[in-house]
Amino acid sequence: MHILVVNPNTSLEMTQTIREAAQAIAGDGVVVDAIYPDFGPESIEGVYDEVVSAYWTVDKVMSIADKYDGFILACFSAHPAIGALREALAQPVMGIMEASILHALPLGSKFSIVTTSPRWQPLLEEGVHVLGVGSRCASVRSSGMAVLDLEELPEAEVRNRLIAEAKRAVEEDGAEVICLGCAGMAGLEEGIHEETAVPVIDGVRSAVALVKSLIEAGAQTSKRNLYRPVDRRPANGLPSGIAKGYGN
Repeated sequence: MHILVVNPNTSLEMTQTIREAAQAIAGDGVVVDAIYPDFGPESIEGVYDEVVSAYWTVDKVMSIADKYDGFILACFSAHPAIGALREALAQPVMGIMEASILHALPLGSKFSIVTTSPRWQPLLEEGVHVLGVGSRCASVRSSGMAVLDLEELPEAEVRNRLIAEAKRAVEEDGAEVICLGCAGMAGLEEGIHEETAVPVIDGVRSAVALVKSLIEAGAQTSKRNLYRPVDRRPANGLPSGIAKGYGN
């Protein structure tokens, strides 16, 4: 089994963190590769960044997609590359936000997301409703950090900021489960659980588990309606990976 984990920003350090978290849960017989696009923003902090990163992410994935049994998009959001790849590919494609929430739902009646900067709060609130689980979300809380702070600040400071917001989500908002709202938070869940006494979900680990189970079941993306294949037609001046989606 061969799974590709894609970090849609261009941070090598974050990609290494994501790779380690994914491989730790993959198990024997599962090969996990982790990549990032050749071009794009070093961190994703909003919609503009998402759209730019999606273009180069899709290009990179499509150029090597035949080698893999499943794909993980390691950005905690309703990232546009997820839907694009589900249209273009039959293999399962999973985003870490969706995976994290799917694992949180059976563990408590309400979950909260602890994310990075305040800019992500409205984006994730919208994403929760897109996934149809708005009534189960107690809150989206910001730790006040930029995405790259997760790699650049001392780990103890990062962990303490996340713990503080997770505690507020539990004590003030009624959260029973915490979802860590960035791929760069992978590996911090145990320490936060010890301080909050509620389940803490890392989306990277959740996505690996879900994609692995889908591959083992032989499941593929439905091509009815929403994720019907991209119509083959001429497309001019596109990178080779993007053009491949159009059959060129």
